[in-house]
Order: sequence, then C-alpha cells, then structure tokens
Amino acid sequence: MTNEDYITSGILELYAAGALSEEERLEVERMAEASPEVQTALEEACLVMEQYAASHAVQPATSLKARLMDQIRAQTAVTTETPLAATQPVRPLYPDTTQEGTPYKWMFAASIALFLISGFMSIRFYSNWQNAEAKLEQAIAMEQTMAQNYQTASYRLDQQSQILQVLRNSDMRSIRLQGVEAHPDANMMVYWNAAEQQVYVDAVQLPAPPTGMQYQLWALLDGNPIDAGMIRMENGNAVAMQPMKGIGAAQAFAVTLEPSGGSASPNLEQLYVMGEVKS
Repeated sequence: MTNEDYITSGILELYAAGALSEEERLEVERMAEASPEVQTALEEACLVMEQYAASHAVQPATSLKARLMDQIRAQTAVTTETPLAATQPVRPLYPDTTQEGTPYKWMFAASIALFLISGFMSIRFYSNWQNAEAKLEQAIAMEQTMAQNYQTASYRLDQQSQILQVLRNSDMRSIRLQGVEAHPDANMMVYWNAAEQQVYVDAVQLPAPPTGMQYQLWALLDGNPIDAGMIRMENGNAVAMQPMKGIGAAQAFAVTLEPSGGSASPNLEQLYVMGEVKS
C-alpha cells in the first residue's frame, strides 16, 4: 500500500478520533515515523479533530457546581449517621475494567467515533471543495486571458495581411504627405487605387489631437476639397493601414484638424500635412 492509499484509507481519522486499538495506534505511529508525508497528514487529522471538538464543546451550566456540592454534602451526612457497611454492600466507585463490556457500550462508543469521523470528513470535504472552486476560477480567468490574447493576435495578423495586400497591389499608388511650415515634423503615407477607388492611410506621424478634435483627410481636385474620411486614433496613435472613403480622382491629398465627426469644408488654419499626386 502506498503512502497516498494509506492516508486516504481513513485510518488516520480513526487514530485522531481515538477509535483504534493499541496495536493499530502503534502501527499508525510507526508509519508516521517512517514517512514524513504520513506524519504531516496525521498531524493535520489531529488538528482538525481538535478544532472540531473545540467548536462543538458544551459549556456546563453555572448551577451544576452548586447541585453537585449539595449532593456531596447530603451523601456525607448519610454516611456519618449510618455506616455504609450496615445499610448496603460496598460498591466500587469505578467499574471493573476487566469485565467484558456490554454490546450497548460498544455500540455507543462506535456511534461517538462515527460521529467524530463524519464531522472530520465533512470539514475535509468542504476544504477540498473550496480549493477546487478556487482552481476552477483560476482556470476560467486563464481561459479568458488566452481568448483575449488570441483575439489580439488575430487582429494584428489581419492588419499585417491587409498591409501586405495593399503594398503588393501594382495599381496602388503611394503619396507621401509632408508637414507644412507650421508642423514640419508631421508626415504620413496615403495609398490610392484610382481604378478601384480605394484609399488607405498609414505611417501617420501626427501629434495626438486635443479633446473634441479629430484629423480629417481631404482629396483635392481642381482646387476643390473632397471629404476622404476621418483618421481613427487609438491611444494617441493612428490605426495602421486604415481604409478611408473611396476617391476616384485627385490631384493632391491633405489633412486638417477638425471637430470630432468632421467638417463639410477644411479649416486651412489647421492644415498639418499635404502631398501632391505625381503623374
């Protein structure tokens, strides 16, 4: 029998409840001395049994002491007046332990041991159940984290696939938008397919817009601005290779800072970048 089988057999709980014979108790103690694992399990069983007994201990009534003292005084008075030997035969105060116990005595002892063992097993089951519930919560949290990581990785993979698709398209023209005099460090790329009326923006180098403001892309044709959509920002940075509104003809592209949601016409005082479509 392995140590694990010995520990789960229930004999340690019987030891803690005092329901084993002397030979069985010696065998348990021998196993505990030979195995640190069994020793630890035995100490745990004894500790739980002590806690269980303490939690179910009954405090005697305060009047019990007074009643006992009254009975002792009354018994003493009777003994003084009439010798015990003259009235009744002497009976030992403690029963003869050598006499064989009645079946009822053993049934009572067995019921007490069974009650203590069942209580101990209930406590252990409840503790194991709590541990299992905690492990289940950890597994669920880990699964949710893995699902979020998978979604993030899938989103990034889709972005990379879209970038490669745009860059490999021979009909896609690239236009670099340079910062104007007021914003020399600003720049970005526009990818445009006139035949398919597809427009993408990428590598956006623009300062984070103020609260309530948003960057808007414009296509310029014969001096007239055409709304090409709002540039979406996340954490102060533009989303990579994001699609914009379809444009079929343009001579240049520009970006202005507008109120959130966009404007019908550009605010040229808030012009940041501009680039000409080369023929």
